[in-house]
Amino acid sequence: MAKAVSLSLTVLLLLSTLAGCLSNEYKQFVNYDIDEAQQFWQQYDEHQYEKRTPPTSQTVEIADNLVNNNEIFLLRYWDSYVYDEDNLDWSEDPYDDETWVFYFHSLRMVSFLVNAYELTNDTVYIEKAQWFIESWMEHNPNPYNNSGTRFAWGDHSTANRIITLTYFWDYYRDSSLFDEEFANEFLNMLNNHGIFTAQDKNYSWGINHGIYQDRALMQLAVLFPIFESSDEWLEISISRLSLHLNEDVTLTGVHKEHSTSYHYLVMGLFMSISKFANHYGISIEELDSTIYKMQEYLVHLSKADGTTPLIGDSTATNLLGMNESQIINEHLLYVVSDGDLGVKNEQDSSVYVDAGVALFKNDWDVSPAIYFALFNRFHMVTKHKQCDDLSFVLTYQDTDYFVDSGKYNYDERDPYRILMRSVFAHNTIAVGDESYDIEDSNNIGTTAIEHYGITSEYSYVKASHSMYDGVKISRTVIFFNEGAVYFHDQIESDENHKYTQIFNIGQDVIINDSNQNNVILSSMIDNSSLTLTQLNSISEFESYNGSNDPVRGWQSTTFNEVTPITTLNFLLEGNNVAFETVINLGLEIADVDNFQDSGTNVYVITFDDNRTERIEIG
Repeated sequence: MAKAVSLSLTVLLLLSTLAGCLSNEYKQFVNYDIDEAQQFWQQYDEHQYEKRTPPTSQTVEIADNLVNNNEIFLLRYWDSYVYDEDNLDWSEDPYDDETWVFYFHSLRMVSFLVNAYELTNDTVYIEKAQWFIESWMEHNPNPYNNSGTRFAWGDHSTANRIITLTYFWDYYRDSSLFDEEFANEFLNMLNNHGIFTAQDKNYSWGINHGIYQDRALMQLAVLFPIFESSDEWLEISISRLSLHLNEDVTLTGVHKEHSTSYHYLVMGLFMSISKFANHYGISIEELDSTIYKMQEYLVHLSKADGTTPLIGDSTATNLLGMNESQIINEHLLYVVSDGDLGVKNEQDSSVYVDAGVALFKNDWDVSPAIYFALFNRFHMVTKHKQCDDLSFVLTYQDTDYFVDSGKYNYDERDPYRILMRSVFAHNTIAVGDESYDIEDSNNIGTTAIEHYGITSEYSYVKASHSMYDGVKISRTVIFFNEGAVYFHDQIESDENHKYTQIFNIGQDVIINDSNQNNVILSSMIDNSSLTLTQLNSISEFESYNGSNDPVRGWQSTTFNEVTPITTLNFLLEGNNVAFETVINLGLEIADVDNFQDSGTNVYVITFDDNRTERIEIG
């Protein structure tokens, strides 16, 4: 027993010594020449840097509630948190929500306070901002001595904090409250932020967090040349960014984190970095060309109303709200300006093979708009990936008929979040009663777009995945511009399984009739309607709407909010089975004959006016 105690004490001493050594890199206090630090800022009439929150009409109210009532407002998803000024220790987590803690340690409240000072020039706001910074510094002096949460010195929160602290410095340095002692402490803390962000062990490769770090380190290096390592930090940030440009985005310009919102977010980060780099004469190869391709993808991805679908972890995004001054792609400029500027893209449909996305549209200038998107990709293990392979969304006129369920939040314990990431929240095929593993890197590369074609009258795509162990699922989609979609879902397995073909119906859709063979849907917001018909016999049919046992039939278009929707399930059982399904939107498919001819899949499609179309795939 004595030996065990002695060993434990030895281990503790070793760990303590190691922590002390590691923390030494952050302990050395530098007496900066404050006049020298100011010179760089004073030689420019205007500095270019990012603001975490721009001043708005609500800015002063938010800041006043913070100053007068101790109400910390971070985002509209949470109520304001009333803190005790005497007992704030930065371990707060009032909503048991890591996302809130992340924004808290990002010092988002400081950004609101500087917003208010920028608008009013009232020092009460900059004084309160200084108080929060001093409090945070006291409780979190370095990564090895902090308030006990991983977000105090997290990759993303630290990057965001650098951005906010830079914004604070620009207004504090010219304020009547400027104090050299605090300025020195502030600069030392900011230097520690640079040391932390520059270290490879703290860097997030392959995801958007790393790009946030690149932007922050680049901004810190350029705007604070007084730091000893500023030149090195600039080189590091550019080198890392170049890897993201080459590895995180496909050659066709699609971000690989499996999310519409994160494609948009990362593109915005690149645009922000480009604006900063151009202002200070920094050259970054492939940055603008990547932005151009990412903007082009949004052109094809956008629906008729300018919104984008909820692929992966996404919330609703409207491209019409983009700032035209930062758009370098002429086709996107045309979309964003509603046709007043730029050049119209004449290509209605497109397939991004390397990104696993097929986008089919008819001619919206001459016909009621139809929008169809299929996605089938697994590029990397990321929390923003969902079990949405072979899933699709469909919008007809102004109505989202078949929808993705969204993300809800990032709490992987929450039953709604579990649903949103599962196969049952997507318009695809489930094997058994479980989703497949999207955390296993061995599944990367098991998705593919095998064939596709685009003509003036129709487009098609065949895609497959083997994410379920021992099962291959293939989906062939033929999209007719006149208004019909045909699905051929083929499942191959050596074992007997239950297979579920899933359809999630939009919030603005009325289900007029439904059974295992035929579903009639109509819009609540326009005069459109469609039918969904099973051409093969179905063994079982299920319907859910806002169910909590099991949790099915929900959609989230806004963070932390859910709305009931209808989920339709069509079931088959066996080894090798097939679903043949038709969605008629004006053009009526009466029958489909499919067969193989010399290794080629042949589809002979008969319409209700007795016309036929022969389509060969493969």
